[in-house]
Amino acid sequence: MQTDVYMTTLKDRGYRLTGKRREILDFLLRNNRYVTARELIDHLRESYPTLSLETVYRNLKTLRDEGIIEESRFDELEAHYRMACQNGHHHHYICVMCGKTIMLDHCPMPAVGCAPSGFTVLQHRFEVLGYCSDCQSTSESSKEKRD
Repeated sequence: MQTDVYMTTLKDRGYRLTGKRREILDFLLRNNRYVTARELIDHLRESYPTLSLETVYRNLKTLRDEGIIEESRFDELEAHYRMACQNGHHHHYICVMCGKTIMLDHCPMPAVGCAPSGFTVLQHRFEVLGYCSDCQSTSESSKEKRD
């Protein structure tokens, strides 16, 4: 989907169409990986020098709450964001270094088994965190140089 489709969706849901939202969506669509709010603000400050981190987080929260982007946490420090997948039910391997995602080819939920008595599952999410082949080789090369 292109940025205009997402912007129309936001307009239809009663949101204002701002340049900042458009640029956030453009950036996420172009990068096709998980990014941090700090990466976004560094990019956006070229066009909006006085932009605050709070404005970026507010826009990210709106886009997340509307199901346009996904949020994930690889650690306790910082949330990461990417465009929401349009592929239906699936799960990801996620590189914690570059944010690249690779779809799992099956759902691991059946292996988990039945939910405990009295518990109703509304949704589930599996994320397998690690290093993609590019980052793993980069990380190993950096380690060899230090040794």
